[in-house]
Amino acid sequence: MGSCTSKSKKKREHFTNTLQARGEILGADLRAMFNNPVYSDIIITCKDGGVVYGSKLLLAARSDVFARILLNPAKAESENEGSELIPADVNIINISFPEFTSSTLLIVLEYLYMGSITQETLSLNNVVEAYLCSEYFMIPQLEEIIITFLDNALRCSADNNLSARLLSQAAECMLPSSDDSFFRTMYNCLATTSLETVDYENLNEAALRFILSPICGGDADEEFVTPEYSVFRYTVLWSAHKISSSLVSYFEPLLPPADMAERLDAQKLNQLRSLHEKRKKKSKSMEIQKSIDPILSPLLSYVNFNLIHPSILINIIEPLDIILPEILAKAFRWQTQLPPGSGPKRSRGIITAKHENLKLHWDQKAHGKKIVLLEHGTIVKSQSRNFGFARTSLPIRGYEVYEWDFIIEEPCKHTWIGVCSIRDNRVNYSTWLGGTSYGWVLGSNGYLAHNKGGVINENSRRNLKNYGLKFTKGTIITMHLNMENRTLAYSINGINFGEAFGDLPNEVYPAVSIKRPGKIKIQSHKKTTSMISMGNFQENSESDPLSSSL
Repeated sequence: MGSCTSKSKKKREHFTNTLQARGEILGADLRAMFNNPVYSDIIITCKDGGVVYGSKLLLAARSDVFARILLNPAKAESENEGSELIPADVNIINISFPEFTSSTLLIVLEYLYMGSITQETLSLNNVVEAYLCSEYFMIPQLEEIIITFLDNALRCSADNNLSARLLSQAAECMLPSSDDSFFRTMYNCLATTSLETVDYENLNEAALRFILSPICGGDADEEFVTPEYSVFRYTVLWSAHKISSSLVSYFEPLLPPADMAERLDAQKLNQLRSLHEKRKKKSKSMEIQKSIDPILSPLLSYVNFNLIHPSILINIIEPLDIILPEILAKAFRWQTQLPPGSGPKRSRGIITAKHENLKLHWDQKAHGKKIVLLEHGTIVKSQSRNFGFARTSLPIRGYEVYEWDFIIEEPCKHTWIGVCSIRDNRVNYSTWLGGTSYGWVLGSNGYLAHNKGGVINENSRRNLKNYGLKFTKGTIITMHLNMENRTLAYSINGINFGEAFGDLPNEVYPAVSIKRPGKIKIQSHKKTTSMISMGNFQENSESDPLSSSL
């Protein structure tokens, strides 16, 4: 049987020193009593086989649940509290809690003894069970501590799948509810994250239903950044993934991503129609429909087809033959009643360019080998003499204007700041981003760079040196990304230089390309009352310094 009372020599010495100061500080005395068999008359056995020690009178005084179990065990057993009292020595009470591990139960006992918990007690590995345990023992103050920890952890994490995994874990143990702050915290994170960035295996059915269920109420004032077609696409591919990876491969070409689906030209439409015809001839479409229908059909009630553009309904969704015709007909009828000149909304909620939406953290895996991440992924630092680049974890797409700041914490000889695109590209993160076809960057030498057609675009060689601006420690470079016009503009220390790049892809990531000792922080843009404008970047009539600057 395991035990939670084993201590290192150092901890035993600390315990002895604490006893020497007995009676001086109440908190120190309670800490000495916590999980100490010397001061305990209760032994609690947990589901992992570990044991936890406690004081009958202290726990009963601090918790109604413990009071019912310890002071009136017969009544507690008849009420089926979930604990099991084990006969033992007359002076020792043995209790079993098969629902919780010993490490989780220690969190509850630490709070009951101390009125708080130490920083190292909670972790992402035990936060779900800790919340369930605090609910079981009805300790609302501890619940608030756990929810605050969870909220901070999700905000600091660059892993878009973290909240999905935790939500799925919690949904296996209790019914998700939007009135529960714990579930609401995870929902808020997922609502402001593109659903398409969440891996299918990280969401179980209960979690997915919970994420999509607010559509039934339809609160348009809440944030939900995933377009409704993307909700439908994700739901289909998630259902296909539950069956087999080959079924995902079958549906993926038939369901292009939202940014492509909304901009299908005649050529792409013909290609899509031909693909549908080929698939129907080669594969058994009726068998595919029957295999996916039991999983997909219950989820379709969470998709609002009224928010999907008619062209997508006709050209992409209808040919799949997995949606009942009356569902599509109902959406068409609803859209015909819209005022002339107006179309359906794209999303069930509002989309705003805020810190939570942009996920302004550097991706843990998308950076050069000699680039390290600091301060919860908000800072990148180079440790190499050669160029490397890093990008953020979440792409920016849509039709909004997005703004964010890069702060130079440590300048290097050559710093390049801008955006990149990874779609349909073989990306090399250990290279100079400005020399690639997937990078659009401004350099600390005052030049813009983008490789188009194998050479750096002549039209992008423009100079900022005339304004006497350099990237020094503390310089703030603000990015102004207009996804409606697909343009990128820069401001440096509040001076706006106008449009730098146009004709950007429909999906980009904030990115930087640096050498040692470069160190750059990314954060949401804090607007000032006024912005000095210098118009468009000026063309440089001098010889090109790009090759020498590298």
